[in-house]
Amino acid sequence: MKSAIFSSAIAIFATLATALPTAAPAGSPAPPQVQVLQVINSSAVVNINEDTPNAALGISVTGIVSRTNNGHNSQALVKFDFPAGLSGYKCRLAFGSPAHFGGSGEIQMYTIGDANIASATFSQRPFRDQFKGSFRVTGWGEAEVVDGSGLTFDCPTQGAKTYEVVSVGDNNEVVWYAAWGGLRIDVL
Repeated sequence: MKSAIFSSAIAIFATLATALPTAAPAGSPAPPQVQVLQVINSSAVVNINEDTPNAALGISVTGIVSRTNNGHNSQALVKFDFPAGLSGYKCRLAFGSPAHFGGSGEIQMYTIGDANIASATFSQRPFRDQFKGSFRVTGWGEAEVVDGSGLTFDCPTQGAKTYEVVSVGDNNEVVWYAAWGGLRIDVL
């Protein structure tokens, strides 16, 4: 009886051991790691609100993106100033360290047609241009990339680029402090 139990236990352990992942063969290259060379934080954030469509809310230290009850949209216009010397590098939009989030936590990014956003309102703002990608905020660290189709691009030589951040879905909110969180540019 004892030997049958012992034999069965050995067979189970042997089966489990063969299911364990093995190390890569010697000489196999490690998966590529993307190294961030520089982080560019936003230089300006302007929140625009559907409930006050003609009110210029001005530059804020907090980005607010939300949608409630199929309306009441709050969107953020986010400006980045690119320093000289980035020609030939790749840039990537990234999102992390929210101050608050709720609902789906999903947001989309679009380029917009003008970097002059300080006096923008919900009804008078730069036109929305190209979809860049979307994120899902699920925790206090880095957001999960939902659609990364346009997140990586050639860094501009110098100057400003501006993005609009909008909510995906209803009853959703994502808030960040622009000085240390939210949308940023990683130089690769």
